[in-house]
Amino acid sequence: MTAASVSSVSTNSGEPRWFLPLVVWRVFTAVLLAAALVATVIQRGIVVDGPVRLTLILALIGGLIGAGIAIRGTLQRVHLGRLSGFAIDFLLVVILGFIALNRMGMFTGLDAVGEAFNGNAALLLIIVVGWFVSGFAERAGGNQRNIKLIARWTMIAGAAILAVAMGIFPGLIEFASRLVRGEVVLFAIGAAVSAVFARLLWTDDAARFFGTNQAQSEAMDGMLFVAPNVLGFLAFFAGPLIVSAFISFTEWDGLTDATFVGFQNYIDLFSDSLFLKSLRNILVFGVVAIPLAVVPALLLAALLNSKLPGMKFFRAVYFLPSIAGVVGVTLIWKQLFNSTVGYLNYMILRVTEWFGAIFGATWEAPQPQWISDDSIALIAVIILFIWQQIGFNTVLFLAGMQGIDGTLYEAADIDGAGPWAKLRNITVPMLRPTTVFVVATTTILGLQLFNEPFILQSPSPPSGPNNSTLTPVIYLYQNAFSEFQIGYASAVAWALFVLIFGITLLYFRRSGEDGVLSS
Repeated sequence: MTAASVSSVSTNSGEPRWFLPLVVWRVFTAVLLAAALVATVIQRGIVVDGPVRLTLILALIGGLIGAGIAIRGTLQRVHLGRLSGFAIDFLLVVILGFIALNRMGMFTGLDAVGEAFNGNAALLLIIVVGWFVSGFAERAGGNQRNIKLIARWTMIAGAAILAVAMGIFPGLIEFASRLVRGEVVLFAIGAAVSAVFARLLWTDDAARFFGTNQAQSEAMDGMLFVAPNVLGFLAFFAGPLIVSAFISFTEWDGLTDATFVGFQNYIDLFSDSLFLKSLRNILVFGVVAIPLAVVPALLLAALLNSKLPGMKFFRAVYFLPSIAGVVGVTLIWKQLFNSTVGYLNYMILRVTEWFGAIFGATWEAPQPQWISDDSIALIAVIILFIWQQIGFNTVLFLAGMQGIDGTLYEAADIDGAGPWAKLRNITVPMLRPTTVFVVATTTILGLQLFNEPFILQSPSPPSGPNNSTLTPVIYLYQNAFSEFQIGYASAVAWALFVLIFGITLLYFRRSGEDGVLSS
């Protein structure tokens, strides 16, 4: 860097000209966060209730702590000040920008933009033509430059025509008019100033001033790269998860103020006959469905792992149930389970008549009430679940088998081992990691059972006759959206989470003890 350039960005004391404004901005953001926290706590200016209020308070406390770290690090001229300051500015850009756009009603206007685009989508052909012409320009020899120029202007013209047809320019005018209305402009200015300081901290000058080394700079690049996913995770997963945990300690109907009841919801679960019934149902379901969805899949994968003609076709056929729509498939099975015109009862009738003709006897064919009989309704759900899951498990086992070293089978052939001996002594032991994964995922899907009984029993209650198909997730749904007991439903959700997490942890810890995952 030359002396002239240094003087243009530094004061006489050697500090950059932007350092003092940055310190002022850091203090201003801290004061702003503190004021927002106080306003939220005393319900003055920012009026929110229940879990939303608690979440906002926790977020503001976290932001205030981050702002304090940023101020200290900035004054000390260390990398932590640059990193924390950039993170706060980046979050302010996102939050203030979102609030400004929401106050402007821009999100509700996205539907109109989509409709306008769909109505003029044919104009995209102009841009596509220009893109194709640009691709063929390299074959044009001496006219390459002119053809690329024509292609570029064709695409620009196509984009302009599409924008005019969609009404973009009147939309931009409306956007500008909304931007300067009331408090929207304050949020927009706050987002813009935050963006300026965030960009300033991203410069090489800021990196040198705060003593950022190469590793720290690369770490910041990585953080910025994953920021959209992290923000999405915080907004749509971690945030609701924290709110749900708080709600589980309250009595709340989703409309009025929540009442804190401590662990009462969790205590009530252990004496709730319906919740215990759902646990018994899911236990029976798991004991029957999980082995029948895993063991046949292993044997089927062993057959499909052969090199016989047509194996690829059969692999695709067995996998189809896994990619078919759950609603459509369940409706088809609901028709199959129909006790009057369903194919299953018709097949039972014909098979009974066939055996009766062979043995010269007259037998009455059983006609099960698959969905409406509380003694077999859960069996119907098990059959449907197995049919849907076995193909996916087969593909997983097949992938694991194709990763086994072929020399092991060659050595077994030399020793005279048959197919069953090779399956028992080579395939099954080598597939232990795959087996653990398949059993764990199948167990998790079984514990989360909801779609199949819900659709099979529709329009009747999804819990089935005498609550025979009641599962924890269905019980959660009934409490939350039928009884409006949001707090109790959240407790059910967390109890189910602990159950799923515990079983999954047990699977993988046992697998690690056997030396499968330890490597």
